[in-house]
Amino acid sequence: MARISQITLKQQPILHTLTIRKTINFMEEFSDFADDSFDKITKHLNSLNELSGGAPIVCFHNMDLENLDVEVGFPVASPVNGKDDIAANTIPAQKVVSAIDLGPYEKQDPTLEEIFAWIQSNGYEMKGKIYYQYLNDTERPEKELLTMMILPVKSKTPQQATGHQACKRSKLRGL
Repeated sequence: MARISQITLKQQPILHTLTIRKTINFMEEFSDFADDSFDKITKHLNSLNELSGGAPIVCFHNMDLENLDVEVGFPVASPVNGKDDIAANTIPAQKVVSAIDLGPYEKQDPTLEEIFAWIQSNGYEMKGKIYYQYLNDTERPEKELLTMMILPVKSKTPQQATGHQACKRSKLRGL
């Protein structure tokens, strides 16, 4: 529907996660795969007497919707062991560009395109993956769904402005 936050460059701290990864047909399998995976990971966390460290996270390793390499799960406060197809991961600290989208999941492309344009115009390039963090539950009306889009980036050149300078420039441009 619409981006409701500034596009922001920030340093993301180390993030520990429990996830399940699979290649799927997005349109046919994502909803069931995500629901089953979130449920399985929640049961595993309960068996360990652990809680999730935040809202569900999805990592898109490619953009091929018919053969989408996707990983779904939760952040955790500290490293915990996985089990069976549940993998324990540590995502290193990294620079990311993020924004929050409001509205139905299938109408998020304009926000993602704005983030891509910001990355390009501010001297950065993507590092390959795209993360979505679902900030509220699917029991809400679609028009109220909040998704934080997080894209790891790196500078194109060593002379690139610092994150603070890049953010200041984006505010001047009205982004």
